[in-house]
Amino acid sequence: MQKKPLYIMLVLFIAPIIFAKLVLMNGWYQGAETNSGQLISPPITISNTSNAWLMLYNPPKHCNEQCLQSLWQIQQVHILLAAEGERVQTYLLSAVNKLTATSELKLKNNNKLAVKDIPLPSIISANINNQEFTLNTLYLVDPLGNAFMQYQFPAEYENAVSISAGLLKDMKRLLKISKIG
Repeated sequence: MQKKPLYIMLVLFIAPIIFAKLVLMNGWYQGAETNSGQLISPPITISNTSNAWLMLYNPPKHCNEQCLQSLWQIQQVHILLAAEGERVQTYLLSAVNKLTATSELKLKNNNKLAVKDIPLPSIISANINNQEFTLNTLYLVDPLGNAFMQYQFPAEYENAVSISAGLLKDMKRLLKISKIG
């Protein structure tokens, strides 16, 4: 009769260990992700001579509404970084053909935004292979020159806002814990 409490105590301490082992072995546990963007593995290496964090956007030659929406969201994220935004530079991987870009973005307050209103410089580098970069995609590049995360902006305004909110959250976290750049 006195062995019953001993068996109960053993089951109480051993059962959680066995259950945890089963969960891990069968892949029932999916680790939490804290980033909003998609990690690039292995990272794409480029030459980053500015030693700053880069947001590289790869626009199509003719900027459509999705491209314009993405450019505006990227600009807003850079503005919202405030003082930390000095550590981040934003570039286009290729020049946008502004003459053929007739699309305008209708904002919430019925103001219209044209491509000429978004001043983002183009990065021109012989070391960047544009075939590695997807169109209409933003890439985060660390000060060491590794493009490690990408964000795909959708055409719908509400979804683009949620992507840019995730980008802002990721950038704030990166700049907070980063000792470089």
